[in-house]
Amino acid sequence: MMTRLYAVFRRNLPAKLIALAVAIVLWLFVMNEQNPQIEGSFTVAVDLLNAPEGYKITQGEKSVKIKVRGARSFFVAAEPDGFKAYADLEGLGSGEHKVKVKVVLPQGFELVDTQPETVPVTLDKIVRRSVRIDLIVTGSAASGYTVGKISQTANTTVVEGPESRVEEIDRAIGYIGLSGNRDDFDLQVPLTPINSDGKAVEDVELLSRSVGVSVQLARGLSRKVVSVHPVVDEALPAGFTLGQVQVDPAKIEIAGEAAEIAKLTSIDTEKITVSDMKQSGKKTVQLAIPAGVAISNREVTVTVELKPKAEAKEAGAP
Repeated sequence: MMTRLYAVFRRNLPAKLIALAVAIVLWLFVMNEQNPQIEGSFTVAVDLLNAPEGYKITQGEKSVKIKVRGARSFFVAAEPDGFKAYADLEGLGSGEHKVKVKVVLPQGFELVDTQPETVPVTLDKIVRRSVRIDLIVTGSAASGYTVGKISQTANTTVVEGPESRVEEIDRAIGYIGLSGNRDDFDLQVPLTPINSDGKAVEDVELLSRSVGVSVQLARGLSRKVVSVHPVVDEALPAGFTLGQVQVDPAKIEIAGEAAEIAKLTSIDTEKITVSDMKQSGKKTVQLAIPAGVAISNREVTVTVELKPKAEAKEAGAP
């Protein structure tokens, strides 16, 4: 029986092989005509994997455009969420990075191109730092009254946020409105973190968002206008000499017992540190208020001029 079947199989074998080959070619031709290979594009969101803890992460590109190739039938059946893209942040530290985008495709698809191939990612470490609290008095007390003393529950507060933002902060300020007051009063003063230019710094958080303040008003005190004297730290930044130092306001009104304020012709600022400056600029500083003297606003703006040192002449030059 097997011999007979084998003989039948061997009969006209070349012709049968040719027919089989033709059938396969025709099948591939028909399939290619009916279900050809085509290309298509998808916009895919880029996920971030292995993001380190304790960092603020800023992603420059949120999505990429991928071009893929596959049979038409695969495109018809494919779901958009079957195409994935991700950037792996494992091992990255603070700073700006270009991270390669990796793509995951459904079965049957071939990746042709990814644009862009990398995404910019910035890692900014979350830090904390203590900054001073400055209180600014606005408005005026009732006629004949002035601010005698301001007490606050804290002189500093802690700010938390991305390191690059926290480094910008010079201090936290709060405003005390007098609004015609004639009696002592207490209040909670909201605080705002600001930079050395007096602008609010965003993307940070004060762990204590307000400070308790007690304001004591005084009546019958003598008033006098005196000049403000800037006191500059002798330590200068390398390569600079000190130029002009100007104070705004140059004069302020003080109040106190007549005998006390009669002795005063000026009020010093607290020591102004300039060693951390890289060029001429402005700083906000507190006044060094003598005992028994009342001043509504304790701070002034100081403009410091730094002059580059002249380069030494080469030896032997005329």
